[in-house]
This record gives sequence, C-alpha cells and structure tokens, in this order.
Amino acid sequence: MGPLKGAFELSLSFIVIVVIAVILLSLAITFLQGTFTQLGAVANDVTEVAREELLNKLAAQGQRVGIAAPDITSWKRGQTGSYALGIKNEDPSRTKTFYINIYLDALGGDLAGTPVSSKSTEVRNWLTFSGQEVVQQGNSVASIIGIKPPTSAQQGIYLFRAAVCEAQPCTDISSTSYYGSAQFALEIVS
Repeated sequence: MGPLKGAFELSLSFIVIVVIAVILLSLAITFLQGTFTQLGAVANDVTEVAREELLNKLAAQGQRVGIAAPDITSWKRGQTGSYALGIKNEDPSRTKTFYINIYLDALGGDLAGTPVSSKSTEVRNWLTFSGQEVVQQGNSVASIIGIKPPTSAQQGIYLFRAAVCEAQPCTDISSTSYYGSAQFALEIVS
C-alpha cells in the first residue's frame, strides 16, 4: 500500500497544481482582455498634448477657433471618445463669454443623399459639450466635446460643425454673432 499511497498523493498534488494554474491563467486572460478593451475604447480621446498643440496653434496662426481632431476618424458603434474645441479671445482688454453650437452639417459615404434634417436630432444626442465658455482677455481655452455614437448608429460619414458665437442664438455660421467655426467628421463603421 505504500507505493500506491505515494502515487495517489502525487496525482492529487498534480491535480491541485493544474487547477490553480488554470485559475491563474483565466484571471490573467480576463485582466488582459479588460485592459485591451479599455485601450480600444479610448482610441479617439483627445490627449493633453493634443489640447496644448491646439492652443499653441491658435496663438501662432492667428486662428480664433480650431479643433483637436483629424479631418475624419473611424468610430465603431457604441465607442466613446472626445475632441477639443479651441477658442481664442482676441480682445486683449476684456473677458468674453462665447456660445457653442455643434450641429450636423453634411452626410456622406453610405448616407450620401440622405437629408441632414432627417439625422440632426438623432446625432445631437451623440454629443456632450459645454454650451458656453468664458475666455479671459487675450487667452484661449480648450472645450471638450464628448462623443458616443449609439450601437444603433447607421454606417456612413457624419460631418459636424462647431460654431462659436459672441451672443445667442448661435445656430450656424450665418448667425450675426458668428465668431468662428471648425469641422470634424466621424465615419461610423460596423
């Protein structure tokens, strides 16, 4: 019975070690999967470096309004991200309040030919942004635009315009109080 008992203890120890190894491997895979999912989810987030570059660009190039975003980016349905809208107060003598309106300007790709008015209300819910920014005299601010297209978003290209005005209403670039604008586009892919 001695050798049989030793073999039984050895195989029981081996089984315990294998079970512990499987548990640790499962935990490691879950952790790595969560990490890569988080990295993918923030692929379109504006970084502090991009915000600083935007503010420097506004100062160096004499622009009043700009955006820290590529011309067009691919977004998956349900993906969350953000861009920065830069506003420069050119008045060196007084602080100003600027009003922001971001709206759908055009549709393209799979949505080409679709009237903008049919999607305007829907896509407005994709965006979160401050309706106004106070900018100190001669300074600039970077206002964050949060973006989250729903999982039901149609594939296609959505061109947005961020209009900045010195008074309300700030409905579009034909507003009498128009100060400047910038555009960005999202291509919704599956």
